[in-house]
Amino acid sequence: MNNKFVSFLTFVMGAAVGSVATWQYVKKKYEQISQDEIDSVKEVFSKKEPTPVNEPDDIRNKANQAKEKLGVAEYAARLQEHGYTNYSNIEANGKNASYNKKEEESELMAEDKPYVIEPEEFGEIDEYERISLTYYSDHILADDNDELVEDVDTIVGVESLSRFGEFEDDSVFVRNDRLKCDYEILLDQRRYSDVIKRKPHQMED
Repeated sequence: MNNKFVSFLTFVMGAAVGSVATWQYVKKKYEQISQDEIDSVKEVFSKKEPTPVNEPDDIRNKANQAKEKLGVAEYAARLQEHGYTNYSNIEANGKNASYNKKEEESELMAEDKPYVIEPEEFGEIDEYERISLTYYSDHILADDNDELVEDVDTIVGVESLSRFGEFEDDSVFVRNDRLKCDYEILLDQRRYSDVIKRKPHQMED
């Protein structure tokens, strides 16, 4: 009976030792498999490029525009360094100069035009000649010799002939700085043709 017990005990101990050895082997095997899988995953992720953060379209567009503007500015600066001429600026400056010249000319023309003055201003400039004109009811402007004034707009301005009654009922005073003259225009209710008929000697001339 002792032999059987010894044999049984030996069997049990052998089985226990075998189980422990098998467990250690299986443990090491699965640990190795797990480590291999972890290393494989790490390798795969290390090869992948980092995924860019999605930026809003307007931010990307503004960034691209800023780059383009910088490139254009640098290009223009280099062109200027090498002596190239910016003809667009010259054209723009030429247009501005032409526009300014036209403005100056129009201002000068406005200054040259005759203008209505107050009665008290008539003859106040000693260097200006004083001339008396008559405006007849048939819209004829004549000098004190009843000679027709040909270029009414240049001499006194057509508009001034509608200004009777503004300061005085029967007279308008006009200054022409270009001609250096002060004009006194008197309103006459007669017709110019009737006045001329009474002066046959002028008709003969």
